[in-house]
Amino acid sequence: MQENQYSGPSRWIGLASNLLSLFGFFLLGSFLGQFFGLLAVVAILELPTTDVNQFQKLLLDFIAHPQKYGNAFHGMMALQWFSALFTFVLGPWAYLSFVEKRSILELNQGETPRFQIFIWAVLTVLVSMPFMEYVIQWNENMVLPAGFEGVEQWMKSSESSLAELTKFLLNFQSDTDFAMAIMVIAGIAALGEEIFFRGVLQSMFIRYIGNKHIAIWLAAAIFSFIHFQFYGFFPRMFLGAFFGYLYVWYGSIWVPVLAHFFNNAWTLTMHYMYQKKNISINPEQLVSEIPWWSAALSVVLIGFYLRRLYLLRTED
Repeated sequence: MQENQYSGPSRWIGLASNLLSLFGFFLLGSFLGQFFGLLAVVAILELPTTDVNQFQKLLLDFIAHPQKYGNAFHGMMALQWFSALFTFVLGPWAYLSFVEKRSILELNQGETPRFQIFIWAVLTVLVSMPFMEYVIQWNENMVLPAGFEGVEQWMKSSESSLAELTKFLLNFQSDTDFAMAIMVIAGIAALGEEIFFRGVLQSMFIRYIGNKHIAIWLAAAIFSFIHFQFYGFFPRMFLGAFFGYLYVWYGSIWVPVLAHFFNNAWTLTMHYMYQKKNISINPEQLVSEIPWWSAALSVVLIGFYLRRLYLLRTED
């Protein structure tokens, strides 16, 4: 990932052009993903297709209230799978192939990092969780200044609808449901989002802006914003920045992919264990169970682990 490849006004024109091209492939991938995902929903739920008006109403109702339909969990997982595949994997692949004229395999530069690197990355995510719980709580209690009531209402409305969907997707009825969630919410989501936001978008910012730190945090902010869960914006942005630094330090997309996968899989596993009564702590109320000193220790450990990861890059 080279810096300062462009200078003068041409770099901003080039950046704008590439961003528009990437956004176009993003929209195309999103459309195709939704299309094939909804076809899968129709097949899984066996929705009637003879009456077009009724069919459209059923699809819209399913998206808004999936809990009303039998086998809806599998249908929603299929929709999520196709959406992530086309939007965040095939979309960037097409952009790289047709615009930048390079292979998606080039997102990995040099040799694959040692296994030790992956372990330290996962441990960093793990030790950060107590601190992140407090950041999540702070973010959830955030109140916008006077004059932004309309924006705040829109944020709360978006958060509420997505919270209902998240609650539905985390309600596992069987081991098969849990395994499917690991594949979709942890697997394809981690792979696709890291390819898109770190492999393509962040690298683009580094090339045209020339400052890797600005590029990392800008891509992380966009990564968090695109989830439209604004009362979780800051913790998700911090995670995105961590994934971004991992990619810059090691030049391998697989390091942030694994860290991202572990973060999502850990959350899914905690919910599943709570539902099966293997643990007594509700993951949604975890912050009330974490003492302040644990969060303070978490900050110290984050600093130590990040320094270790930074130093290991010179040994790799």
